[in-house]
Formats: sequence, C-alpha cells, structure tokens
Amino acid sequence: MVSSERLKEVGIFQGISDEELEMIRNSVVRVQEYPEGEVIFTENAESTQMYIVDSGRVNLDIEAVPGTHLQVSSLRRNEVFGWEALVPPYRYTTTAKAMADSHLVVLDGEMMRKLCETHPDICARVMERVVRIAADQLVATRQQMFMLLHSK
Repeated sequence: MVSSERLKEVGIFQGISDEELEMIRNSVVRVQEYPEGEVIFTENAESTQMYIVDSGRVNLDIEAVPGTHLQVSSLRRNEVFGWEALVPPYRYTTTAKAMADSHLVVLDGEMMRKLCETHPDICARVMERVVRIAADQLVATRQQMFMLLHSK
C-alpha cells in the first residue's frame, strides 16, 4: 500500500489534506510492476486507470500518421499519466510503454470519479492539475508534429 506521505510528493495531490489523502489512498491506490518493454495501455483504448511513476521510466507515444509513432513524453518519478481516466470520453490519447523496469502507483479511474462526485472540493484541486498535465501533453504533441512535418 502507498502511504499518504508518498502521495504528498506527487503534484496532483498538492494542497490536499491528510484526511483527504487517506480517502484517496484507501479507495483508489495500488502499486504495480511493469517490466521494461511492456505496454501499459494503447492509444484509443478505454481509459480505466491513472498512473504515477514511482520508479523507472515510461514513454508516451502517439501514432501521428499510420505507422509513424512519435514520443511526446518521457516520464520519471512522480509524473502522472493516464489522466484520460478522469475526463470523458475516457479514451487514452497516447500509448504508454515502460522503458525500464517500472513501479507505478495505479489509481482506479471509476473510483476516482466517484470520489469526485462525493467530494467535489478534492476533485476541483486534482482536476486543476490534471488539466495542466493535459495541456503540457498537447504542447509536446504539437512540437513533435511540427518536427515531423518539417523534417521532410
């Protein structure tokens, strides 16, 4: 089990009280290992979980055009991905792959959404940071697309 102290290290949980972190920790968190090379989820698949890198490295890629994959992020400790599990239509916008043996903190998207329904104050603070992650990913994607278009 992941401690509340560990969750405090993660940006999306900044400003959340110990009591609120306990609710999150007790209802939505587990740790899972992914060996190097394992695909965690694929682009356009139903998004059911959100992840935090505890150790290792995870790359996020998109298929820019059929058969052409672009890396949009390389994530390390405390970085969050799979935010789509909290945002309709609940489909991953990237493919996530472990680039080294990785331990990930996994949050169940459905349980996290239920927590948001019953505790909108927690949801507002978490979602503010999730929006920032999504915006950063969009910027990285645009940069990669620009490079792809101008490399020909």
